[in-house]
Amino acid sequence: MASFSNVEKYDQPGHKFDPDIKILLKREKDSQMSYRTRAEVFEDIFIGGMPDVVLNKSRRDVYFRSYIDTYIEKDVKRLISEDSETTFRNFISLVALRTSAELHYDKLAGETGIDVRTCKRWISILETAGIIFLLHPYMPNISNRIIKAPKIYFMDTGLCAYLCRWPDAKMLENGAMSGAFYETYVVSEFIKNFYAYNMDPNEYLFYYRDKDQKEVDLLYVRTGEIYPIEIKKSISPGKKSTKNFSVLEKYKMTIKPGLVIDSCEKITPINENAYYYPVFRLGE
Repeated sequence: MASFSNVEKYDQPGHKFDPDIKILLKREKDSQMSYRTRAEVFEDIFIGGMPDVVLNKSRRDVYFRSYIDTYIEKDVKRLISEDSETTFRNFISLVALRTSAELHYDKLAGETGIDVRTCKRWISILETAGIIFLLHPYMPNISNRIIKAPKIYFMDTGLCAYLCRWPDAKMLENGAMSGAFYETYVVSEFIKNFYAYNMDPNEYLFYYRDKDQKEVDLLYVRTGEIYPIEIKKSISPGKKSTKNFSVLEKYKMTIKPGLVIDSCEKITPINENAYYYPVFRLGE
């Protein structure tokens, strides 16, 4: 079971996410949600969504330390050899440091000191447990121009921040991994929303990156349509945020108006093909 989503954390009515801008504008008009600044969003990212932490039943660091210990003792020990426990703990932290990055098994295995086969098995263990999610590139027709590696996302940003040893939300917001955590937060919110409505995110959510370094953070794909989504931690990061949307025309599908999810206060048009969308509204 996933940790609390944004709307669950703030006890707000949620809806199945629909990328259609008309639906999103109507929901914004009817919404009772209050604006959350970027600093407040990073507090949410740092705390995460684990119920005991959110409800102040447990101290954050104590809870996550116990969570890792319990997870390894109950769920992992029977799947790995006893002498691999310390290595597995190190492995989880190395995976956390790669949140929102492409997964290359050979590099991760080399840094952990394990073979690639073991690395794949351990990634599978984390994925099955719901600790991470692998977002795959969109490849309706396989092309050697498309990057084929999946991207790793931690499902709880609080746990990820704990494993990466970020001491507080402000340092996380201003640190080298701030963009990666912001992106992880957004993607995990989408995935939690899919789970809440019994939908498989693997059927709808993808990313795009090719060997010419053109990238779109998220693609929401449904029959004959692609909704491109960029994720930027800044406020109104500029029109260049949508510069790669046009590369999707190669798929011969309808490219719908896309979103740039950022720390803005309200939905605002960028141009006829894209809108700024407030991160704090995810899931409403």
